[in-house]
Amino acid sequence: MKVTTHRPMNVMAIASAAALLMLAGCSSGGHGSGASPTNPSQSQTPSDPTPPTQTPQTTPVGQVGEGVGNTVVATGNAVSQIGKQLQDANLPVLPDATQDATGGVLIKAGETVATLGDGVRDGLGKIGAVDNPVGVTVGNTGNVVVKTGETVSSVGDVVKSLGSDQLSPLAPVVNPVGGVVQKVGDVVQTVGGKLGDTLNNGPVAQVTGATSKVIVPLTTQLTNATQTVGGATGLGTPVNSLLTTLGGTVASGGSMLTNADKPVISPLGGVVTELGKTVAVAGVALHGNGGAGGAGGNPLGGLLNNLPLSGVTGGLGGVGGSGSGSASPLAPVTNLLGGVTGGLGNVAGGGSGSGSASPLAPVTGLLAPVTGLVGGLTSSVKGAAGGAASTGTSGQPALGLPNLLGLAR
Repeated sequence: MKVTTHRPMNVMAIASAAALLMLAGCSSGGHGSGASPTNPSQSQTPSDPTPPTQTPQTTPVGQVGEGVGNTVVATGNAVSQIGKQLQDANLPVLPDATQDATGGVLIKAGETVATLGDGVRDGLGKIGAVDNPVGVTVGNTGNVVVKTGETVSSVGDVVKSLGSDQLSPLAPVVNPVGGVVQKVGDVVQTVGGKLGDTLNNGPVAQVTGATSKVIVPLTTQLTNATQTVGGATGLGTPVNSLLTTLGGTVASGGSMLTNADKPVISPLGGVVTELGKTVAVAGVALHGNGGAGGAGGNPLGGLLNNLPLSGVTGGLGGVGGSGSGSASPLAPVTNLLGGVTGGLGNVAGGGSGSGSASPLAPVTGLLAPVTGLVGGLTSSVKGAAGGAASTGTSGQPALGLPNLLGLAR
């Protein structure tokens, strides 16, 4: 009796323990619905936050270039669409092969134009945002040549198609000619591939890279200058508004053409739309924050100072200065210009003063009224700008070319 009473309890205990183990296994298993808790004794080091990356901004000139590139791309796409419409059209006058091949020529020609636009959009259209915008545009020339070769080969297809269907008697003549045209297209494609490799590597890439380093600050400073003029004259805001409104109207007209769903007409809608967008963005050249590029608010001074033309500006400084110090690398040129400006200075000063006679005395004598007027104007400009004019040997203020250009140090 004692054994009989305890057996059921042992079985129930074993069953309960087994059930608990099974539940624990399910909760800790990889395929169960439970999740294992994180061990609080093990601290997890948070990953360092990724600093936000600043995307370079495209300059206003680049924005206009991008619009031009998009317009060219849209033009190419329109030509290709017209080619596809020609292939699908019902023209009983032409053999089917000729109609299809002619449409193929238009398609390839459109791709060529669109490829050209790609280079402008992705290169010059990204001034300020890419390192070598000139290199991108120039390097894309190889792709344009390749597409041109494909177009020429398509012309060979058209020539061959003239010997099909009801024009089959012409096959012995047109087939060899078409084959020659196709081979010419193949050669052009090969040349385009090699040209692309040449333009994207080696000395050409170095030249385009150096050119980009000049063009980027050049366009930036020119835009600053035009925006400064637009702000000073009060024309920046109204002109920008006018161009934005005009561009939006043109773009809306393009959308209407696209939605018209008419052969030949509808494909041109994209061109008109992109043209309108380009016109709308062009107003930024006159409207913006602007900024003084150089001393005294002269944006042209900043433009010239930022360009790698130290030798040239040094030479100009030698012309406008006293000539003391180290020799300018443009000494032969500046010496010649010194004689010219000296002659003009003597005339502007009435011809008085000591020193040797100017070698241009006969000419400067004839120009005395003009140079007198110019001298008065330059004196007025310098007076308005608040610049201190240096005094020469003749007692008259010098022309001060470095001051006018913002080159004075």
